[in-house]
Amino acid sequence: MEDEIYAFRKELQTLGYCKTVINNYPKYVCHFLVFAQETVPKINDIHIKSYQKHLQQKPSRTKGKTLSESHVHSQLLAIKMCFGYLERTHKINTNPFTLKLKSPKNEVKNILTQEQIQTLYNHCQIQEQKMILHLCYGCGLRRSEAVSLNKNDINIEKKLLFIRNGKGKKRRVIPINEVITTDFKIFLESKINTEEISFLTNKQNNRMSGNTMYSFFKELLKKTGIKNVSLHHLRHSIATHLLENDMSIEMVRDFLGHSQLSTTQIYTQINNLKMK
Repeated sequence: MEDEIYAFRKELQTLGYCKTVINNYPKYVCHFLVFAQETVPKINDIHIKSYQKHLQQKPSRTKGKTLSESHVHSQLLAIKMCFGYLERTHKINTNPFTLKLKSPKNEVKNILTQEQIQTLYNHCQIQEQKMILHLCYGCGLRRSEAVSLNKNDINIEKKLLFIRNGKGKKRRVIPINEVITTDFKIFLESKINTEEISFLTNKQNNRMSGNTMYSFFKELLKKTGIKNVSLHHLRHSIATHLLENDMSIEMVRDFLGHSQLSTTQIYTQINNLKMK
């Protein structure tokens, strides 16, 4: 089955899925096969339903509670996509996946207030922490977009930041304000003698990984006492704040790089915001 899993991973890459999906979905399928203890041609809907029940009861390693609805959905979706791929490429005759997956409730939690955002900025002790806030909050970038950002993706003169390969291989241009532009300029000047093209780098002056980026952010959270917040919550927060300050939902959609307006509309449910 290793060849089929590898081929499935290549299929996800070809279709333009983000690195998280490309790396995790094949692993989720492998976890299922280990659970089922059966060869792929003999897998049936009973195995899949049993695994769904197992996931819904499985405790989370980090939170101590059961796995989140969204995480269970992601694992089952990975299995569904893989069996769909195997059927399409004639590796199996029929697709055993019969579950009707419902997307988890669109719910945005842990939105930071503008005062909390300012507290985070006030506690930055190194440049990297401030750059992470600028990228994920000020520019609304996803973590994968931030770590993929290169120095030449920022045009200081025109005050623009270019995302050249966002989610779904989408490109977008983000205007940056005067404060962020000035800080970016200072940060870039501090790295003018380095050959590394990445904007964010680690201690070895190589491209910073997503885990290292999150570690910098966690250190900042400890200093402020703010809890239960991830880097993605910064993106949720800037979307909410922009809508609160009367930016149109279409403009926020373009700012975040959403494909569908319905995705952006999640944020209009927060603080009883009215649809624009």
